[in-house]
Parts: sequence; structure tokens; C-alpha cells
Amino acid sequence: MQKKYSIYTKLVVLFVVTFLLVCILFIVLLKIEENAYAEEGVLRQKNLVKNMVNSYNPNFNIDAYFNNNNFSAVKNPDLIHTIKEDGEILFYDSNDKVCHFISLKYHNNLYIDIQCGDFKKFYKENINDRIYNLLLIGFFFFSFLVVFMYFSVLKSLEPLKKLRKQVAEAANGKKPDFVDYQEDEIGKIAFEFKKAFTRNQELIQSRQLFLRTIMHELKTPIGKGRIIAEMIKEDKQKERLIDIFSRMDSLINEFAKIENLFSKNYNLHFKPIHFSTILEEAKNYLMRDDFNKIVKIHLKSDALINVDMEIFPLILKNLIDNALKYSSDGTCEIYSHHQYFVIQNPGRKLSEPIEYYFEAFTREKDEKVKGMGLGLYIVFEVCKLHNFDIIYYYENNKHCFKVFFGEKNHNETQK
Repeated sequence: MQKKYSIYTKLVVLFVVTFLLVCILFIVLLKIEENAYAEEGVLRQKNLVKNMVNSYNPNFNIDAYFNNNNFSAVKNPDLIHTIKEDGEILFYDSNDKVCHFISLKYHNNLYIDIQCGDFKKFYKENINDRIYNLLLIGFFFFSFLVVFMYFSVLKSLEPLKKLRKQVAEAANGKKPDFVDYQEDEIGKIAFEFKKAFTRNQELIQSRQLFLRTIMHELKTPIGKGRIIAEMIKEDKQKERLIDIFSRMDSLINEFAKIENLFSKNYNLHFKPIHFSTILEEAKNYLMRDDFNKIVKIHLKSDALINVDMEIFPLILKNLIDNALKYSSDGTCEIYSHHQYFVIQNPGRKLSEPIEYYFEAFTREKDEKVKGMGLGLYIVFEVCKLHNFDIIYYYENNKHCFKVFFGEKNHNETQK
């Protein structure tokens, strides 16, 4: 299975990569601007030195000259010493050893050390690098904007957690309340899901009403037929009619249980039951007088199975009924073991994968076999509700359905 990353993970990666790229871009731009500022500063200082040397005379006021050209004297001796020790020397110039000029760069500021005879001073250039400052301001502003957008998007995605929880509640049969959503993409999804959920609930309710009405209406003629059957004097026909009406009543009760189960109106009640007891109940559901002739039972272990006794016998009944319907000789066999049971019958190989037959209203394309194609679907769904595994395999020209209700090893599940 291909690994999928969540939207939150992708979002975090996106913003982290974006922020790092922006930081690298601004660092490169700042470095370029810093170098350009230093080159321009060196050029300005060289021109100042050149002009000063050309105009220099004993009455030349060096301090006024540099002050007029945006330089100010640095008077802190500790700072001067630090700059001389740690600063980067940009250029050195001298005028026949009368004047010495040293240009230095320290913390992105430009300085010049002048020694002309007895005149010794240390100046700082006061020109403000606007482009450098604008880049710094732009960096901090863009960083703030990226961080703000990151948390803003995260906050916008918060309703997804709520929507996911409500969808899970709907899947578990609860009725979620889709309110307090904004009119954004997530809010529209929540609104559409609410419409679909409401429509689905209406369909379920109409289906339940339809099925219950049919079952109720069928109960009346069955009851009347049973009363009339009791009035027949001939015992053989009387018994046969009573069996027919009992069978019809049993089928309606079975349908009612299944309908309640899949409409989430039935709560399973588990208790340990012996396999032989479950089998006997399934036998009663089948109502086959020839059961012992056509179904061969191998009770190797009468295992205790933790099941709902109202529903689980229907699994066994449907598996046996399905095995008999598709058996090539009209018989089937049941093997009961400590952790599983197997039902098998002879027959030709299925034309579709078994997953096809576990869907509702699907069956083998055989006109001789009548049915709605719900038997294996009910078996599969009830096994899931019991947390049992059902495995199908075709072996020695026989269809085999194995239901695990206990711990199983890997080899058994692969058989």
C-alpha cells in the first residue's frame, strides 16, 4: 500500500521549505548589498583621501573636512581598540609617509583611521544604507507574513478534525449536528455531507417502514391460514399445512432479525454456546426433514463459541442452505474443530472471485438455483459483527467455507 501523507504534514513541509528558501534569498541579497556598500564606501573614502592630500597644507582643518563629509569622530578608546583588532581592513594609503589612512569595516559600518603628523583621529562614516535597511525590514515583514499565513491556514483546517469526528459518529449510527461551520470549502463539504446523511436516513427509514409493513401484512394471512389448518380433520394434510405456515412465520421472523441487525436497531448479546447447540438451532431454521441424510456432521470438537444466539445460527443456516443449493450431489459436510468450523460441498468452480458473492444481491449465474443473492452477504456481515474471519477456498472439487472464531495461525488462514 502506497504511503500517504496528511494535509497537515504537507502543509508543515511546504511552509518550512518556503521559509528556509526566503531566509536563504534574503541572506544572499543582504550579503550582496553589504559587499556593494563596502565597495562604494571604499571608493568614497579613497576619493576623500585623494582630495584631502591634494588640498593638504599646514592650515588644513582635517576634522572639519571629515565632519562636512558625513564622518564623526569616535572617542571611545575601547571601541577603537576593538575595531582595530576585529575589523576588516578595506584599504591602506599613505602620503609620502606624512599621512596614513586605514579604512576598516566593522559590523557593517565603515571607519577610517587617520594619522597626519601630530593629528590622530578615528572616524565613523555616517551614511545610512537605506537599501540594506529596507531589505532587513522586508525580511522581517515577509517572515511575519509567512508565519501568520501558516497559523491562519492551520486554524482554517481545524474544522476538518470536527468534520471527521462527526462523519465517524454518523458511520457508527449516531446523528451528528452539522452546525457552526463557516461558509468556506470545509463548510460546504459539511453542508453537502449533512444533505447526503439526511437523505440516507430518510431512505433507511422508508425501507424499514416498507419491510415492517410487508412483514406485518404477511403475519395476518399466515395466522389465518394456521387457524384454518388446525380445522382440517385429515392429520397428514393438517400437519403438512401447519409446517408450511410455520416455515413462513419463521422466515418472516428471520427477516425481521436481519433487518433490525443491519439497521442498527439490534444490540448483540454475546454468550458462550456449544457448536452443537448452534447447529441444532440452524437445523430448526432449515426445516428439512431429510437434514440428517443430506448433511454429514463431523463433530471433532464441540467448541464453545461466544456468539449472539439470536443471530449467529442464521450464519450456519445460510451456509448450509447455500452449500446444499450449489452441491452437485445435493449434500454437504460440516467439520467442527476447536477454533473453527468448515462447511464444504462438491460442485464446479465459481466463475467469479469470492468477494463478488459476498456483496448483496449477487449469486452464481445458474438459472436452476433460485434466490436473491443475500445468503453469503448476510454471513459475511454477521461474521464481521462477531469479529470472526470467514475464508473460502476450492479444494478437491469442493467449495469450502471456514469460519474462525478462535485464535488462528498463519498457515490455517492461508489454506
